[in-house]
Amino acid sequence: MSELPIEDRLAPSVLRRALGAGPLAVFACALVLVCQPTRADTAPPAGHGVLARQSSLESVPHVHVGLVPHVHVGLVPHVHVGLVPHVHVELVSPARVALVPHTRGGRVASDSQVQTYLQIAEAGVKRAEHLWGNRHLGWYDSRLDDGERYPLATIWDATPLFEALDAIEIAAPSPAHRAAVEAFAAGAERYWDATLKPDPGFAPYPGDRGNTVAWFDDNGWWGLAFLDAYRATGVSRYLREAERAFAFITRAGWNQNGGGLWWNTAHPYVAGEPLAAGSLLGAQLLKLTGKPYYRTQVLKFLDWAESDFLTERHLYKRTESDPTPTPYIEGTLVETHQVLCEVGISQACERAAQLADASAERFSNRLNMGPQFDTIYLHWMLAYGAKSGETRWRALAEEMAADAQEHARDAQGLYLGTWDGTPITQHQAVPNMLQTDAATLELFAWLAVSRQALAAKVVPTRVASRASAAMKASTTRSSNWVPAQRRSSASAAS
Repeated sequence: MSELPIEDRLAPSVLRRALGAGPLAVFACALVLVCQPTRADTAPPAGHGVLARQSSLESVPHVHVGLVPHVHVGLVPHVHVGLVPHVHVELVSPARVALVPHTRGGRVASDSQVQTYLQIAEAGVKRAEHLWGNRHLGWYDSRLDDGERYPLATIWDATPLFEALDAIEIAAPSPAHRAAVEAFAAGAERYWDATLKPDPGFAPYPGDRGNTVAWFDDNGWWGLAFLDAYRATGVSRYLREAERAFAFITRAGWNQNGGGLWWNTAHPYVAGEPLAAGSLLGAQLLKLTGKPYYRTQVLKFLDWAESDFLTERHLYKRTESDPTPTPYIEGTLVETHQVLCEVGISQACERAAQLADASAERFSNRLNMGPQFDTIYLHWMLAYGAKSGETRWRALAEEMAADAQEHARDAQGLYLGTWDGTPITQHQAVPNMLQTDAATLELFAWLAVSRQALAAKVVPTRVASRASAAMKASTTRSSNWVPAQRRSSASAAS
């Protein structure tokens, strides 16, 4: 049987990513309003956001729970918590922007292109704040001109914008960029639900409380965005938010009967997304804090995955029943292994390179899941490439950025299309979504970071690239990962 495009091979359960994949009435049920004064008798339905992330789009009961108060912060007058403060950014006209496609032959982007990446990202986040920002509710809407009862962005909607703001501050530190990160992070903290069952964690919609379904990969992506905010600003509170997200994943997400990380708190199946996001979050926390707890947990995740969750080319599965390799799972796990390599887990060094090579073979010519997925892959492969000294990941990212300029941008300069020009509705999204625009802006922002780091001549943490003839054979041999029992035996013998 001929191989289908990856988005067509995904199991129906991944339609939970498609906010509005069903009728608009279903979409409306999936979003929830929160920023009203706290009252015991008025609240959003429990489980809002669930329909958008279920394998089947059946209805759920509307059980009322508590709300959070609508608050302001003092960044600028009359700006609600979480929205980007008013900063003066020159909007880049679409006619003025023309990126040169970066071919795999090795042509390198110029310094002017680096600045263009940053300018596009800066202008784009400002435009997003203007167009998707809901001044009445103090946060961002999921869609342009969203008139639904519960219009605000879920974690999955908002993560690309959070990461874009982080990357802009990392690429070009300034008081305005820092203020934008801090304002967004203040809004991001509103997703924390101390009453979530079975353990406190980040709920999918701001203000969700109590009896709702939460996603473990959401907590991973949100925690990683908080860590990037910490990297950008040095604000220690963001590190603690990331630690809280990881604690939720480990306490409530691990399948005690067989291993793996559950898709969500309803425990329908174990999945690759929480494995990837949770493992990278834990690895980065290990590197930052040195706490043995993070090492123990991440190695537990990976020991299980290497034994029970591998598929073709020794990539990782998407779910137990769907062995399809998925770019944003694999790329995140490449960087996971690379971070573990950096903290002294030697077996992770070769595994990172092996997984990177396998990913290059599997995805480079068909990176077409959609901007909201593919930017995650490129984000972490850019990070990996900067450390390993490999230029192929930047080349791929620049090629995708050029495709986005050609196909995804509309007449208003919004990136509401796909990078390959196919309809956005074929990529688990609906028209006019914040996440679609913000994901492409995030790509530009991380390219600005990558080029800035290259200009600064950052020394790779791993001296030699693994893209040698020997490593090319790694995609046909067994994974080199050593399980915990064998690690312990080897340690004792030595």
